Parts: sequence; structure tokens; C-alpha cells
Amino acid sequence: MKFSNENLIEDVFCKVLTKNDDSGRHGVLIPVYAYHLFPDFVDFRPDKKENYEESIVTYWNESTGWKKKNSKWKHYHRYPERRMTSLSPELLNNKMEGTILVFGKYKEVFEYECHVFSPEDKDYYRVIEKFSLNFLNSQVVGSALLPFEEVIDVPSGKQVFEELMFMIQKVNSKGYIKSSKQGDTAIGFTFEEELGIQSNSNKNPDYKGIEIKCGRSKQVKERRKISKGKQTLFALVPNWGRLSNRRELVEIYGHNDPNRNRKGLYCTIKVTENSYGWKLEIDEIQQKIFLCNNGERVVNYDMSDLKNTLEQKHGETVFITAHSKKDPDGIERFHYDTVVHCREVQFKEFINLIKENQIGVDFAIHKKNDKVRDHGFLWRLDNKKHLLRLFKYVREVM
Repeated sequence: MKFSNENLIEDVFCKVLTKNDDSGRHGVLIPVYAYHLFPDFVDFRPDKKENYEESIVTYWNESTGWKKKNSKWKHYHRYPERRMTSLSPELLNNKMEGTILVFGKYKEVFEYECHVFSPEDKDYYRVIEKFSLNFLNSQVVGSALLPFEEVIDVPSGKQVFEELMFMIQKVNSKGYIKSSKQGDTAIGFTFEEELGIQSNSNKNPDYKGIEIKCGRSKQVKERRKISKGKQTLFALVPNWGRLSNRRELVEIYGHNDPNRNRKGLYCTIKVTENSYGWKLEIDEIQQKIFLCNNGERVVNYDMSDLKNTLEQKHGETVFITAHSKKDPDGIERFHYDTVVHCREVQFKEFINLIKENQIGVDFAIHKKNDKVRDHGFLWRLDNKKHLLRLFKYVREVM
């Protein structure tokens, strides 16, 4: 697999094309974790039901030589989803099943060198191996985003991940494993017990610098769709600003709950104002995010603190999904069958997701009998399908 301008390429994306991927109106669907390879949409508004597009340039090695295309990067609000369009009809239309698209993004510009590999090409299976693509029901599937250095076989110090991956494969080979406990946390607890890893509730990663996140699915891998539930990213106490502490926060802004005989403040705060008058305000100049009530800045976060916390917890993460089923006697069993390896948190995408109303912070605090309690100030992602956007490099490994 050769690129014509290797000195210009920074990152390389790979995807197995589907029937709905073509050169024209549909274009090629791009997974959320690769959005950062493309330009931001000018004046993007998450609350407006509008489509957006930006101009990009693509290069294609067609039968008559390299062709330059004035292509488009598009956001469709209806689904929502994002696609590359106005591409190469010769290479993308009437393609064979299992055809793979590989493109390298040029440094500092939104230009892309594109290569298409059909199952008949001599480099086809090398591409599959290089990007760790999967076979599902005898069909190759998957996508990945890697730094260019890894694509051209420059060593990248992946020994710890490979060590962990060997352990994960051993757990996978056991099939369905009996849950070690009950409840929501059983999926992660059981997996870490199998690996011999002690569970932790602190901010440090689980295995030699790699964070492990486990999730359950009621669907077997062949039928599984992307999870769309909420995802907690981390907890962080805000700077109190003109307040003194959490007691003042709930005393001034809380609401009486006669049923529970307490005063509470429970809500999610995002850039779109909620029913209690709370919203997030991003101040790029001060490098702060303010939590505002009816236009008044109340408490705040330094962007540097948010960035450090996010990177500390999610610098390198392995997301593992297991098929969950219950025995007739109600005992839950897990088959850990899917692994996605993610590296290098992108704080810019964290901010973009806030702007798109996808990330917010939860207040969960109350005062009762003069005692104040909270469940942490949780930064949460509204939809798990955007989770991989937080990482620069993503690979579906199993």
C-alpha cells in the first residue's frame, strides 16, 4: 500500500464500503470518530434542523491516472450523520462487495489521497491485517483511523496494549462467563476479575495506563447496533465563583421537594437553556466554561482542568462490549466479544460536542436536615454513539 505524497500525510482512515456508499448523492458515510479529519461547519447550530456542507479536495488513482475532485463534507440533520460526497464514480460505483476505502489526510489542509481496494487486489488482505478489520459471517467489516507512521510499519510502542489484548482474547475464548455479582456494575467487575485486575474508583486508568470500559448488549454481535444511551465521562467539582461551596449552591438555586422533605437541585446543564434557566456558556478568551442561571454566571470550570481530567481518565481506552444473557434461574452470563481501541483524547472535540448540545454537566445535590449531599458533578455525553469522537485514533480490534 503506497501513497504518492507520503511526506504530506498525517493520519490514515480505512473503511469497508457498504451498498449505500457511492460517489454521488449518498457519498461515503463517515463514522463519528473521524469527524475531526474534516472542517468544522461554519455557524453550526444543534437546535436548527438544517443541513451543512464545507468544501474539501480529494484525489483518486483512476485508470487514466490521478484525478482531483472538488468534493463536499456534509452534515445531514435528519439522521443525523455526516458524509463525503462528489467523489470518484469509476472507483466507488458498481464496486465489489467487501471493497475497502483508504484515505490519507494531508497535513494542515482538508485534502485527502484516496485508495480503493477490491477483494481482487493483491494488497487487499494486507490492508485488512494492517487496520485489524474483522470478519463477520465470512464478510469483512469495520473501520479504523491510525497515525501514518503505523501504516508504514514504523514501531509505535504498543507492547502494553498487545499484552492486554492477549489477555482479552483469552477471556473471549471462554465463551459465556458467569457474572460475579448483580447489578449494573457486574459487567465490568466480572471482566476485571477474569483479568486479575483490581477494580478502582479513582481517576487512574485500570491497566498500565489503559482505561477499560465494559458495556453489555442484549443483542448478539451479528445483530448489534450502536448503543445510544448516556455515558458518564468524569466527575469534577466546579470553581465556586461568587459562591462559597455546594451548600450555598443548593440553598440559593435549589427547589423544595415536599415529598422527600428536602431542597434539591437536580438537572442537566447544556448550551441550550433548560427549564430551570440553567445553561453552559463557553468563554474562549478566559478559557472557562460558565454555568449560568437566567443569564447570570454562577460557577465555572477552567478548560485546563477539564482537559487534564479528561486526559487522565481516558488517555488510552479499550471499550469492550459483551453479549448478556440470563440462565433460566436468572443468573447473568457475559460473552465479551467486541473490542475498540482508542488513543489520544481530543479536547477540541470535547468542546465541539458541548457546542453541539451533546455534552453537559449534571447537578445532583440536595439538602436535608441541614446536611448537604451530592452525587458528584458529572460531565456526561448524551448519546454514546458520539463517544469515539473524543479520540484521535480508533481501531475496531475484535
